[in-house]
Amino acid sequence: MYVSAVKNAGKTVPASKLKNAALIYKSGAGMYVFKNVALRSISFNGQNLYVVQTDQEAEKVVLRNPSRLYVGAHVSARIIIDNEESAYYMNYILKDISMTDMGILSSKKIDQDSKIEISFRVNENDIERLVGKITRVNEFKNATGFLYGCDFEKPNDTIGKFVARKLQQINNGNEVD
Repeated sequence: MYVSAVKNAGKTVPASKLKNAALIYKSGAGMYVFKNVALRSISFNGQNLYVVQTDQEAEKVVLRNPSRLYVGAHVSARIIIDNEESAYYMNYILKDISMTDMGILSSKKIDQDSKIEISFRVNENDIERLVGKITRVNEFKNATGFLYGCDFEKPNDTIGKFVARKLQQINNGNEVD
């Protein structure tokens, strides 16, 4: 398979500089991850490409059960009721996040038809605006709070990559930045 080469600061990154490369393929049938791929740089008709090869089968990613990163950070969230005009801000705890949803902890009751919007920093330069529709509400048995499951309208690839990178750092025993 041939894929476009990655660029950094306008320059093509040679395949030999890429470590632990994986190929993610999305189709209507799902998302597939090919791990341990071999890459080779080529140029064809003025385009810089990678030749991607693997002997292993792809792992199918079930989007309803994606990798989840436990965050446990205090966030200021915007609660949107019915429309953008009916909104207010409150402080919550971002329990966890994945490419398809997030979990929010609160001591306050929120209407299940509401949306929760947060800003999430994926690196020192980029912040993702995430809006999740509340689809699940679990009240704690001792009546001290609620866990809200919020689904994104569509999978967020930027958050998915962020979560995958952080989980790989954790699995490799590296300090998470």
